[in-house]
Amino acid sequence: MKTVLRLPNWVGDTLLALPAIRRLGECEGPLLLAGRSVPLELARRVCPGAECLQLAESSADLAAWRHDLRALRRARAERGILLAPSLSSALWLRLGGVPQRWGWPTQRRGFLLTHPQPRGGGHLVAQFSRLVAAARADHAKPLELAPPDRARPWLPLDAERRTRARGFLEEAGLGAEGHAWVALCPGVRYGSAKRWPLERFAWLARALAREGVGGLVVGAAGERTLGEQICYAAGAEAAGGAVWRNACGAGDLLHAAGLLRAAPAAVCNDTGTLHLAAAVGTPVVALFGPTDPRWTGPWGRAHRILHHDFPCAPCLRRHCPFADPAPCMASIGVGEVLRALRDAMLERPAVRATAAWHPAVLLDRDGTLIEHEPYLHDPARVRLTPGSGAALRRVQAAGYLVAVVTNQSGLARRIFDRRALEQVHARLRQLLGLEGVALDGIYVCPHHPDFTGPCDCRKPAAGLIEQALTELGVDRRRALLIGDTIEDLQAGRAAEIATSLVRTGHGAAQLRQPRGALPRGVTVHENLAAALRERL
Repeated sequence: MKTVLRLPNWVGDTLLALPAIRRLGECEGPLLLAGRSVPLELARRVCPGAECLQLAESSADLAAWRHDLRALRRARAERGILLAPSLSSALWLRLGGVPQRWGWPTQRRGFLLTHPQPRGGGHLVAQFSRLVAAARADHAKPLELAPPDRARPWLPLDAERRTRARGFLEEAGLGAEGHAWVALCPGVRYGSAKRWPLERFAWLARALAREGVGGLVVGAAGERTLGEQICYAAGAEAAGGAVWRNACGAGDLLHAAGLLRAAPAAVCNDTGTLHLAAAVGTPVVALFGPTDPRWTGPWGRAHRILHHDFPCAPCLRRHCPFADPAPCMASIGVGEVLRALRDAMLERPAVRATAAWHPAVLLDRDGTLIEHEPYLHDPARVRLTPGSGAALRRVQAAGYLVAVVTNQSGLARRIFDRRALEQVHARLRQLLGLEGVALDGIYVCPHHPDFTGPCDCRKPAAGLIEQALTELGVDRRRALLIGDTIEDLQAGRAAEIATSLVRTGHGAAQLRQPRGALPRGVTVHENLAAALRERL
């Protein structure tokens, strides 16, 4: 059954929907992503094999809307899932001839839906996941959602984006080690009611500059004036070589994501930039006023939320009818933002490694953790490599997290399905459990460039490893990737973590490659048990 997924129009909502979008993309059956340009680009990064339909930027453009309607009819989708809560999106599915239409009955659009779903309460991440799960419930394999702490919105960034951001920061004077800096995001698109006063951002920048802390102001091109004012205020009192730069409008949204990924912490209003920073693993100090952080707050334990209760909050208004700035935002003081920012910066290992960030061992599956079997889909053929269970038990007793990161192109080639893969992993967990080992996560890339197109998660790309590091809260400096192929090593190098090669699986053949094929600094071991013994 072909499914069309109508994406939210807002960047922040799309980022919060990424866990549901990713899980839907992992299920069998063709998927069509439909949305405006920026949300569509974000969704494509977690569903690289999906078909895409870019919609008009405004539903008021009737000619463009009719063009989108014709494109939907040509797609011949049999099921539609609406993550956008608008009346026009439901009408688009109805007129586009989609027989099954799933969504929330908001804006009085329930009569346009064949399967209206109660929205319920809780965080928007959970609401999106429940909606997608309900729509897939009649499928042969129901959607299985990850636990809430592992369903964190995560946005993969390719190596080119990360390199470009690193070059920008070095040119701006913010790339040197040992120099503390933060990102400030003063903009907001929804309306002035959600904006922390500009003078407060300027006071915060001055206070940080006096302590020798630099900064980068991140935002859209229309917020460049705000960035210049903040940098001017900070530059007047900068001490200890602190550097402040304005990056508003310096690139597209993914360039901003690369800059935020490198920041030790960020201070943001409740807007898309807030969720962009959280989705690339940066601790955020989130400033909330007329909106409810229990609904749209940053997802994860590393973030700090500042929100004062007011009798009229949450009002969800774009502009406050009582005052400008809104009293609920003006009540947040610079001092409490500074304290929350210092606390959040401790959560980032680039500044200081604490108990909140864990050491970890990331393992390739086939040929490293288990004996190599081409396109393994029979649970009875799962066998641990010699000594790996006992070695992993010692590693976990020493406080390390243990996770598997594996390419499984058999899904893309349709050699086996998701159910068979989960049965293999259930058997793997069972065998490890007999050894006293509990995996902290299994991260799978289901793609292959010849079948689903290029993606950012397939090794040697670093996307799968970056996802594991972000979701598990891993200290990059205390992480080790162990694999049996050069692609594993290249992925670890791209993620800037230590790597080891084992001779099991493809490892022995890889060592016969010409000199220079292996990345520098790679250690070589007989098997996984030997590699872990050296680690401890």
